Amino acid sequence: MKGAIYAIGNEILEGSIVDTNSAYIAKVLSDFGIKIMEIKALPDDKELLVHQFMYALSNYDITITTGGLGPTFDDLTAEAVSEAAGEEFVFYENVYSSIVEKLSSRGVAIKETHKRQAYLPKNATLFENKKGTAYGFGVEKDKKWIISMPGIPYEMKYMFEDYVIPFLKQQFQLKQFFKKDLKFMGIPESDVDDVITKLNKPDDVEIIINVSKGMIIVRLRSYNYENLVLLADSLKKELRSFYFGEDDDTIESVVLRKLFERGYTVATAESCTGGLIAKKITDIPGSSKTFKGSVVAYSNEIKERLLNVQSETLEKFGAVSEECCKEMVYGCYEQFKTDVAIATTGIAGPDGGSKDKPVGTIFIGVKIKDDLLINKYQFSGDRDTVRERTANMAFKLLLEKLKED
Repeated sequence: MKGAIYAIGNEILEGSIVDTNSAYIAKVLSDFGIKIMEIKALPDDKELLVHQFMYALSNYDITITTGGLGPTFDDLTAEAVSEAAGEEFVFYENVYSSIVEKLSSRGVAIKETHKRQAYLPKNATLFENKKGTAYGFGVEKDKKWIISMPGIPYEMKYMFEDYVIPFLKQQFQLKQFFKKDLKFMGIPESDVDDVITKLNKPDDVEIIINVSKGMIIVRLRSYNYENLVLLADSLKKELRSFYFGEDDDTIESVVLRKLFERGYTVATAESCTGGLIAKKITDIPGSSKTFKGSVVAYSNEIKERLLNVQSETLEKFGAVSEECCKEMVYGCYEQFKTDVAIATTGIAGPDGGSKDKPVGTIFIGVKIKDDLLINKYQFSGDRDTVRERTANMAFKLLLEKLKED
């Protein structure tokens, strides 16, 4: 079953607002095995909307639109759907009565323009909006459906979950589509692809590989739960050295869980990451049970004063060095009196590099009680990417040490 999602509004195309609706809708629909063939932002242009909707009704089983259902002159979705589906554009007295009742209860003066929201395609299936005034609706043509909802995210989400999804389940007898996302770090995408090829995946399991900032996510999709689980288990076994979690797991949540299990506390001393590691830890509810604090030692002065990095070390080796990283992690360990300490120092860019230490040169230190590890890396990418990869690799190093502990 194929689908399309259209976000309507000039404000999206000019970048004034970000379309979060489409990603949410796509995720939910894909859970039911609906293959989303296109996601597109469309302008407030009736002729273009009609053309796009006619194309959708010819090519997709389900088309979802958001936006363009308000009372102003540029809200054209309902009229465009009517024309594309060959339906009359008619006034719904019951819809208008509902709108008047809601606006009156809020003390809003009723204007003639409010009637615009009560004009909808004839024979439409209506979806009530309990969070706003714009009704949603569905129109069928040749067993293909266009479902239109308001663009305000909280209005759309309520309508989608409470009315549209139950309607689609009944209309199309949707079956459950099983998903599992396996997460890996420290392995090239090509090596993952080689393993998948060797395993001879079942024909009824779809595989998507995503790569981002040192992470690889292998997304498995199937109606056949047994085959999906068998393939997932085989992949985890073959790539066990690089596997760290699945589905909603993040590398930091897995690390924090391991720290909880051992009753360990942790602190960070960060230079190039600027507190990013601490931020990722404290984003997790309950992290105060194990996280004690952080020093963002961006300047050499702070490295010396708060982490006891020796001036001789900085003069001889520089702040971006194994020697400095070692003293930073020891200083953090002593300062916070924790079981675990993490330190980072490096050159995130875009400037500051040299021939001997180019942009992307990073040192990461991890100390668990008496066990110390300092590693050097050369990361590519822009400033944000280098910092993100550094933070992720720090967690990976710590996870590996915890497995040995």
